Amino acid sequence: MKFKMLVSAAVLSIAALSSSVVMAKPHKEGFNMYRMLLSERGISRLDLTKVQQDKIKSIADAEKAALKAFKERNPNTRADVKELVHAEVFDEVAFRQMLAKQQSERTELAVMKAKNKNAVWNTLTTEQQEKLKKVMKRKNKQKRSKQHAEK
Repeated sequence: MKFKMLVSAAVLSIAALSSSVVMAKPHKEGFNMYRMLLSERGISRLDLTKVQQDKIKSIADAEKAALKAFKERNPNTRADVKELVHAEVFDEVAFRQMLAKQQSERTELAVMKAKNKNAVWNTLTTEQQEKLKKVMKRKNKQKRSKQHAEK
């Protein structure tokens, strides 16, 4: 009798724990520079002024809008690639054209992101830039050690 109660209690507790893990909101992967800089911790670490915060926020909003527009312009890119790959006869010319178009668009996105990072960097004072370098160095070190642990 006690054994059955113990087993049923264990099963219930495992079920409760696993359901809370499933229901938990997933953590966003990757690093978002804007989210880090505009967080309370980032603002206090770098001593960002209100003007700097507003400028960084406007840069982040502009980038977000540009990325959204890019995604809306190219909603079926993966489907188009699949269609060409799964076709009965492979159309190499069409595939090359699609890749060239994608590459030029990705280049434009990379240039835009680099310009935005430069604008944010130049918004910061020299002291803030040094503090940010230290934070990023530590963050990269943590990332590398985490990747090492996963291997």
